[in-house]
Amino acid sequence: MTPPNLWEQLQLLIISGGAGAVFRTLISPEKQWKRRVVQGVAGAISALFLGGVLASVIDSITHAGAYAYLAAGFIMGSGGELAVKAIQDRFLGPKDGDN
Repeated sequence: MTPPNLWEQLQLLIISGGAGAVFRTLISPEKQWKRRVVQGVAGAISALFLGGVLASVIDSITHAGAYAYLAAGFIMGSGGELAVKAIQDRFLGPKDGDN
């Protein structure tokens, strides 16, 4: 499978990164929607910027093409959301209802 071109890569990362961030945001124990939205947006942005790096690594190993970009976007979207939650909890303190 041939790797997608740059525009296709960005589209795949946006879609899958957004899906990963939304998935993680929906299952989050965070009670405040404002914090959830910030976490979700940060997750989607991390998928866009860091997902390409991870996708290139996955694609070079597996030659999966577009699937590598979808997987990397989802992983970075959900991971980026979790990282922002950890930063918020560290600097702002966990909110009621957080684990």
